[in-house]
Amino acid sequence: MLSLTQLNRNQETDSCPVSMDMFGQTQSVDSTDSDRSSCTSSRSVLSQEHIRKTLWNKIFLEKPKIPSSGELRYLTQLWVSQNEEPQEELYRAENLVPHHRIIEQKIRIVLKLLSFREQHVLVQFWLARVAGKHQLLTTSDQPFGVGVATEELCSYRRDSEQIVFLVDKDHAEEDISPPARVFRRGLPEWTSDLNNYKPKDFPQQDTAIRCNLHGYLSLPVFDSTTSLCIGVIELLMSSKITDFAFEVQQVHKALKTQSLTSPQVSDFTTPNAPNEQRLIELDIVHGILKSVCDSHNLPLAQTWAVSPSTSIVAHEKALQASCSNFNTKCINKDCMSTTSLPFYVRDLRLWPFREACKRQHLDKSRSFVGRALLARGTSYCQDVTELCEEEYPLIHNARMSGLTSCFAVFLHSIAGDDDYVIEFFLPLDSKDGRHVWNLMRTLKHKVEVASRFELGQISPIEFIGPNIKISSTTTANSLAFGADSLDTESLLENVGETDNERDDVIIDAEKSKTIIGAGSHCVKRGRKRKTCSGSIQRAKVEATLDRSFIKLRSLTPFEFLVLKEEVVRRFNLEGKRLRIKYKDEDNDWILITCDVDLALAFETSDRKSISIHCEAD
Repeated sequence: MLSLTQLNRNQETDSCPVSMDMFGQTQSVDSTDSDRSSCTSSRSVLSQEHIRKTLWNKIFLEKPKIPSSGELRYLTQLWVSQNEEPQEELYRAENLVPHHRIIEQKIRIVLKLLSFREQHVLVQFWLARVAGKHQLLTTSDQPFGVGVATEELCSYRRDSEQIVFLVDKDHAEEDISPPARVFRRGLPEWTSDLNNYKPKDFPQQDTAIRCNLHGYLSLPVFDSTTSLCIGVIELLMSSKITDFAFEVQQVHKALKTQSLTSPQVSDFTTPNAPNEQRLIELDIVHGILKSVCDSHNLPLAQTWAVSPSTSIVAHEKALQASCSNFNTKCINKDCMSTTSLPFYVRDLRLWPFREACKRQHLDKSRSFVGRALLARGTSYCQDVTELCEEEYPLIHNARMSGLTSCFAVFLHSIAGDDDYVIEFFLPLDSKDGRHVWNLMRTLKHKVEVASRFELGQISPIEFIGPNIKISSTTTANSLAFGADSLDTESLLENVGETDNERDDVIIDAEKSKTIIGAGSHCVKRGRKRKTCSGSIQRAKVEATLDRSFIKLRSLTPFEFLVLKEEVVRRFNLEGKRLRIKYKDEDNDWILITCDVDLALAFETSDRKSISIHCEAD
């Protein structure tokens, strides 16, 4: 161990470069002038005068043990504080170590395990302690670590030691700083640049920026046994970090060694244990994925869901709720995550791809998987590697793994009222659409047997891919999907008969368009156009909802999605689940889920008008 007093005593006899090297600096200085310049710079080792002005006389910094091999030797490990107090020996002898001292010992071990991508870093722990009737959050006399001892880091540390936050439940107005907010909410808070904060939201902002600190991360620390928040780990560094994933994982792994925990990157669950009902449902979903994959020789299946807002980020002078990806790319977006959700890898060569998926969040509004969620239906892509990165950020991983065809379908939990999208990858290098039809039939059967879930609307799948002409035969409650035109004939031979009468739907691709996504390459995509059977001109729809009644008219053939959007608008049903039905010749109510169903509805009337019944919840 080496105290700062001892360090500066050595500095009086040794050259400045040697002293700096003891704190991990690797630079060399040749001339005396360079030595003097280096020692008096804003990032020089602390002078004796500064030491006397601080209360650090009892603080020792323990030198990190640098690994001799492996990646860690290229990273910065912390010089960790060590309080030297005689009472500690008495506590150990009588086996009466106070609880807060036990926590401090654990955190000190945690700090020694951390590694960082830069040297100018400060990590400090804020402990929640009871004082009379109040609960206080303080970093005074608590473990901290520095990548290198500089005047700047010492100055910020000294400023932090003078601050105490009142974090009683009845004092929410005291949440004027990230550590206090993080402790109260149990949610992380971070920013790529401390300039993103308003001064009132970060009182130490001026001090931090003056000390050349910009990247900021604050993580709640939970006791794994009680799930109670015991304090906060605060990290500051000079770099303007855009992705804190590495740092968050480092802290989480180190805390785990001491039976402590904190949120993980892309962690779908909260630190509290998931409820038993949800665990049962997720286990059932896993069983469904495994059964379908084994039945159809599929290499991989996984589950996606909207990632909850589990962190706070300072962005553009405002505090905003964000997902737990700790990446600036996720700010202001509704993200989908597959972490902590059921998956099944049948082909173990695809394990790296699955790991990449766990680290990646998808934009719900633009991604391929998100399309199935928003439509509460299905989506099929013949080759995901031809999409742009905005639509499928995992295209490079898919290419490396040899994955192409992908099918996604919406799944709703009835009891838990949770929404998921399950994603199936067809056999490697397979572009045969017959797999999708057979897969869907098996999946539908498995979900019905499970009884706890319901699939999304079984409608013509939105086809996403290159310019391809598609022709398929479908029925109400059946499936139409994209397939290579060369496979159309064989596809039709294998669809098989269903319980309902069949009707034809022709799906043609429009002229291919070149789409350029931000930060992505250009790809050509054909978009489908659905045409209802028959010639429907001056069509009229009469719709009822409870006791309300509206009339809709169109000079062109109705498309289901257009009709649905108009019904939602006219009945003011935004955000609600809408079901549209019509009566067939047998006076039975038939659910309309696609253009084909709508065409059948017109076929039962005079091709010019239909009456539909709407339900919403």
